[in-house]
Amino acid sequence: MQLGFMLDNISIAILTKVNELAERHGLNPYDFVASVRDVEGAAILAFEIPASGNRVREDRFDKMLQDLGVNEGVLKAKCSHIIDALDNALQLSPKPRLR
Repeated sequence: MQLGFMLDNISIAILTKVNELAERHGLNPYDFVASVRDVEGAAILAFEIPASGNRVREDRFDKMLQDLGVNEGVLKAKCSHIIDALDNALQLSPKPRLR
């Protein structure tokens, strides 16, 4: 099994959408750690370190993963399917308020 971190425009697009989703749920991108890896031709979006230390933050993180359809902190699929899941979760998430 080959396991490698991906750092290309597609992984950056995925992580950018993860950060946008986090912000919509009231989380900062540094409240948790997410990574994109390649395993035998499939992409894995892994939430390696969940938000912790604050019950409100933990609840928001859990809701974000629920909206994304992530079980046990991992989403394994083709990159296009991960992006679709993120787009769907962004549709469900609260919109940012304009000031």
